[in-house]
Amino acid sequence: MAEFIIPAVVRKAIEIGSNLIIQAVPHHVREHVDWIQQEMTYIQSFLEDADAKQGDKRVAAFLLDIRDLGLEVEDILDKYFPKIVSSKRKGFFGIFGSISTTHKFVAEIETIKRRVEDIKSRRLVYGIQEKNVTDEGETCYSRRRSFPHYDEPNVVGFEEHINSLVGKLLDKNSRSSVISITGMAGLGKTTLAKKVYNSVLRSFECSAWICVSQQPNMDQLLRDIARQVGLGKAKRENDIEANLFAFLYYKRYVIVIDDIWETQPWDYLKIGIPNNFENGSKIILTSRHRDVGVHVGGRSSLHELQPLDLNNSRNLFFKIVGGPPHNPEEEASDPLEQLENIAEKILKRCSGVPLAIVLVAGLLRKKERKTHAWKAVLENMGQEEDECLKIFALSYKDLPQKLKLCFLYFGLFPEDCEIMAFDIINLCEAEGFIQGGGVREVDDVGDDYLNHLIARNMIQVAQSSELDGRVKSVRIHDILHALCVEKAKESNLFHTCNEVGSANSALKVRRVTTYHNSLRDYTNFSRIPKLRALLCFREEDWKELEKKHFKNVVGDLRYLRVVHLQCGRLECRGLKISLPSEIGNLGHLSYIRLIGASGCTIKLPSSIINIKSLLTLDFRRCGGKFTIPDFIWKMKHLKHIFLPLHYEIKSDLRGFLLDKVKFLHPVEASSLNLQTLYGLKLQRRPIKHRVPKFTSLRKLGVSFEGCDLSNVKVLLDAITASHKLDTLRLQSRLEVGELHSFNIQDLNLFRFENLSRLYLRALPELQHHVSLFPPNLTKLTLKFTFLKENPMKTLKKLPKLKILKLDSNSYIGQKMVCSGRRGIDDNFPQLQVLEVFDLPFLVELILEKEVMPQLNKLRISNFRFEGVIKLPKRIRDISIINENSQ
Repeated sequence: MAEFIIPAVVRKAIEIGSNLIIQAVPHHVREHVDWIQQEMTYIQSFLEDADAKQGDKRVAAFLLDIRDLGLEVEDILDKYFPKIVSSKRKGFFGIFGSISTTHKFVAEIETIKRRVEDIKSRRLVYGIQEKNVTDEGETCYSRRRSFPHYDEPNVVGFEEHINSLVGKLLDKNSRSSVISITGMAGLGKTTLAKKVYNSVLRSFECSAWICVSQQPNMDQLLRDIARQVGLGKAKRENDIEANLFAFLYYKRYVIVIDDIWETQPWDYLKIGIPNNFENGSKIILTSRHRDVGVHVGGRSSLHELQPLDLNNSRNLFFKIVGGPPHNPEEEASDPLEQLENIAEKILKRCSGVPLAIVLVAGLLRKKERKTHAWKAVLENMGQEEDECLKIFALSYKDLPQKLKLCFLYFGLFPEDCEIMAFDIINLCEAEGFIQGGGVREVDDVGDDYLNHLIARNMIQVAQSSELDGRVKSVRIHDILHALCVEKAKESNLFHTCNEVGSANSALKVRRVTTYHNSLRDYTNFSRIPKLRALLCFREEDWKELEKKHFKNVVGDLRYLRVVHLQCGRLECRGLKISLPSEIGNLGHLSYIRLIGASGCTIKLPSSIINIKSLLTLDFRRCGGKFTIPDFIWKMKHLKHIFLPLHYEIKSDLRGFLLDKVKFLHPVEASSLNLQTLYGLKLQRRPIKHRVPKFTSLRKLGVSFEGCDLSNVKVLLDAITASHKLDTLRLQSRLEVGELHSFNIQDLNLFRFENLSRLYLRALPELQHHVSLFPPNLTKLTLKFTFLKENPMKTLKKLPKLKILKLDSNSYIGQKMVCSGRRGIDDNFPQLQVLEVFDLPFLVELILEKEVMPQLNKLRISNFRFEGVIKLPKRIRDISIINENSQ
């Protein structure tokens, strides 16, 4: 962890030093901070050489000493400088506290200086050389989309497998109802299942994909299947097994059960999955254990993967690495024969395991095409041909330091978890692992980090944006997840909750994650007072998680930066939970995310105003009622606010009866640094007081009562940098019986020149005209807009529209025609995706031949059975039409 912590200490010292120039602090304090920066930079200069010599046990001990030194310096900076700055703000009354704090700070730094001198002398004894310190990898991140990524991983040698399995799945006369794809880790079982699954989806009435892993939540898995196949929400909440069984009984379904380790999960799942395979329903499972496949589908179901032969291994390897340059003027490569000879030896050590091959190929793609560079990789792979784990460790070791931290952070999440890119980037920012620079936002730098890891095959794309290909979510292979956990323990980056050992070792713990343990199983967090991050992914029952347990979690953890707490699905109506006021003492806290149970009333204390470092407040998945102090609008450093479905913003000022006011209160208007504001509710009453200015807003989601858009307009007018807004969601909350006409012209959306995503929900009889939409709109979603006129007449003129989603009751006419003529530019010239879903009155859909020349995906769902669909052949070939459509 030395290579992680030392650069972090340098950055912190620079930040504090620049801060102290403004503060009236003693000169000798600034001198000590400058010394920290200089000495830590010097130590950083020989860490790379030390890391290369880790085979020497003495050097390994040397690195551990540096790690402990860095952690101690970080603790000192975090401990004393908030106190020094706070004392200076108190003026005369804080002078004595400032003197005492400064004295203690200087005394501890003097101790650190003596330790640094000892480290310098040992460096010379071990022959560790100084190297130039550069901001490693920064030049690699200078462009936003540095590396392309693909929704599907590289696949070689699977063609026969795919054709065989697709044939079995589509053969209605086949007696094989279960396909069990088995084999050792890394052979591509999930990749094969994904290819086959996507190839046959259109041939089944409904489908689902679940990932079981080693410690599954069976109720959650059944609910996940039920949700994907289309079972209603009410039936998913109660008696799920019987309701799902009845729903699937007459359906022709295909369900993938990925990564199942034991037979018991299937014995539970089959209670909700009927054995009606005579109508062609299929189960696909993947498992490392052959016995599991036999238990579920019998021996005839087995499809056992074997390692790739040398020819396919070679094809996969060079597909990723690419051949040597063919340009005779380019001399970067050594002769092809030499590289191929080294490649053959590398492939033998990969033993035909695809995951090992793609990892080492991704590593070599970053190296010079020189024999010495490829030989160095070969030598570091070890001598045993079947030691693929060394390849995985080598791929990790070759990462730039900044990418190592981001990669290891994936280990904090549960195995086989789908991780949203936005979440992992925000967490790493809260920890200081990702930072913006110049005109580049942290999100952009974070995207580059993820794309680098994807390009190296260290993580896999789970979902990407249809609009621009931007990564939305990722997964990490379970082998690499295990590597994250192993390396994190070695470097003391994080531990699982039940691995926190004795009191002495707990003092060094910096991050704790709970995959399966309850917080109630371990609430004595005072034993780990220097904790930086606490992540809980187990679904807690908040009926049992009393306030005192929350207090134990946050009471004394004054260094805490990240709090991620996930709570259960159980109904907790009437339960009131107030987060402890002590949370306001967590001066370093940057990230709070709560995922709450339905029915709870949760109160966020007003002491949160004391947390000056807070960047993210995320309550979007809190199912209960949330009470938030209005002081959040005075927190100028907040970047992301996600509000829950039901909340109140409550003022704690005496004399105000504002409990039910759900908008900005008459606090002092100011400029806010918010980039994301989702879930804000506006009332009917006009906004009369000043609204803060939004200088950086990029994403805004607002709901409002009635049909009056004036409050929305006030909010939009407060966005001072109109060019930054790229996503806008507007939703009306009409009472029963209310139907009004909304004129979007009142909002003047045309001024937001970079607004690319627009979502309009529950805006009945929306009056629309092409000139009223933003000029660069690329994605438009309409839902419950109850349009009476054919929307295609207007929308086809939007020049840059790429995705159009006409959702539930967006149009209530009976006929939708999109006509056009050759050579005309107003025929949806850029449209690539069209979705038409749940338009109950629509009986005729006609797309003429010349329209939508770029369309590559058309989804039509819940169309009236007796309706008419007329599509050109080129569009029909790429259409997905569900079972209720003709």
